[in-house]
Amino acid sequence: MKVKIALAQINPLLGDIEKNREKHLEFIGKAIENNAQIIVFPELSITGYRLKDFAMEVALPADSNFFNPILKQSKKIDIAFGFVERGSDSNVYNSAMYIENQSIKSVYRKIYLPTHGMFQELRFMGRGEKVTTFKTKYGNFSMLICRDLFHPSLLFLTYAQKTDVVLGMSNMPLRGVTGEKPAIQETVEKAIDTYTNFFSQFIVFVNRVGFEDGLGFYGGSFVGTPLGKKLAFAGILQEKLTFATIDLEEIYKKRQLFPLAREEDLNIVQNNLSRILEENYGKF
Repeated sequence: MKVKIALAQINPLLGDIEKNREKHLEFIGKAIENNAQIIVFPELSITGYRLKDFAMEVALPADSNFFNPILKQSKKIDIAFGFVERGSDSNVYNSAMYIENQSIKSVYRKIYLPTHGMFQELRFMGRGEKVTTFKTKYGNFSMLICRDLFHPSLLFLTYAQKTDVVLGMSNMPLRGVTGEKPAIQETVEKAIDTYTNFFSQFIVFVNRVGFEDGLGFYGGSFVGTPLGKKLAFAGILQEKLTFATIDLEEIYKKRQLFPLAREEDLNIVQNNLSRILEENYGKF
């Protein structure tokens, strides 16, 4: 099966959820005109990133009527976007939502929220706990958010659940400009190349662009494939809609050529994790 995916590398306005919703609808409309089947937005695409205490003011439950115009468009195209979620536990989360045919298929809460240097996420938002795979009409999908992509353990959890496509939605700031490309861009590309190679899955990486409260975001969105290709590189520093057509048959080919999934023994993994936890942290 071939699937056309639109990478919406946008520059959201900090805290202006109404204008950001309009931008989402604009890009969704363009994706539909180009016969895309899925559109993926960056992390916190509805709200902007450097919210700090303002996160509680723009937080919305996943079933909020605010999302109805976007939900309506999902009759024509699957949509993944980022927002601040107001949880039923009265906490707020850096979340991503996937909708298909006017139905919420999955809401993912970012697990690794950095709090060092320029980052202050964990001071203002709660931490997610689950990595899940959900079924779409295009296969098994998972979502991860930004720093989560730097934790191989989370990618392993998608692999263990037979995920075909990982949506990696990001607000990765520009830093480390010393060579032809920013150092952070090279790090992301190398990580995704490694994951797609060993876990035999597609990773759709969508990073925002623009400047916000002293931070610049570089973009660099692309799709990594199980056969080691990069599709639809969106370039840096430019707001744009880029298209990639992925062929899910590549997953079958790669898993036959490199049958790690067939060899994997999750019982061995579980037993060793239990031992490590007990030896290092005591009984649990």
